[in-house]
Amino acid sequence: MVKEWKKEEVAKLKERVEAHKTVGVAGIREISARQLQQIRRDLKDKITIKVAKNSLITRALAGSKHEGLIPYVQDQTALIFTNLDAFKLYKILEEGKTPAPIKAGAVAPCDIVVEKGPTPFKPGPIVGELQNVGIPATIEGGKIVVKETTVVVKEGERVPPKIAEILKRLEIYPVKVGLDLRAACDEDGVTYTPDLLRIDEEKYFADLAGAVGNAYSLLFAIRDDYPTSYTAPLFLTDAARAAYALAVEARYPTKETIEVLLQDACHRALSLAVEACTYEKEAMPFILARAYLYSQALAKIVEGR
Repeated sequence: MVKEWKKEEVAKLKERVEAHKTVGVAGIREISARQLQQIRRDLKDKITIKVAKNSLITRALAGSKHEGLIPYVQDQTALIFTNLDAFKLYKILEEGKTPAPIKAGAVAPCDIVVEKGPTPFKPGPIVGELQNVGIPATIEGGKIVVKETTVVVKEGERVPPKIAEILKRLEIYPVKVGLDLRAACDEDGVTYTPDLLRIDEEKYFADLAGAVGNAYSLLFAIRDDYPTSYTAPLFLTDAARAAYALAVEARYPTKETIEVLLQDACHRALSLAVEACTYEKEAMPFILARAYLYSQALAKIVEGR
């Protein structure tokens, strides 16, 4: 017989599953009860975290649109309920992780490096301890100094106990502790794993901007043959400019060209009047100016003789 409290727990979980857009399954093995409570407080306005036995979680998910999460219910597990989408959920959980010391025997998530430079230690036996684990150390100016940057554990290797202790004392924290999202399922029943949710936002936006730029370049390259709502306004603008230039060149009067044509005609008439020395009011200033320039030039010629 199934105990009554288990039935009630499954019913409550089912209710939460149906009431939220996104449900996630997260690992909590490395998280202390205190850290979990702090995460709950920090994210209470965005997510709800529920820890339960895996068997109860599996029963609550079975038959729901989120049952694709069942394969990820293993080890120590918590359910996460939210109305955020899966990508935002993953992002806030990753941002909420805090640096922590790595434990002896743990697999290094990356190359663990001790940087060259001074340490917080005063001269003492710690010099020999550093040297014994392969960290070149010496005493300079009353402090222990690492002489050169050293990789003490390579990615994928297990961390020896002595190195784990030294890293902790050096305050080198190569791991981050927090809710480890294994999978999230949205309201459409689509299940996302971290490899899909892990997005380099800078690269994403750069790629998106590049794609948009390429699309616009293609649109404008074929705009004469394939007009679209994006290219039609510019296409029509260019056509209007070309029609205007043709009308002006052909001296074809329209309401758009008449002013320019009249101004051009005026300039031409004035030039003709000046050239023919027609003593009209408008031409006289130009005729007199030209006569003055001619007289100055003539005076210089006479003086030169």
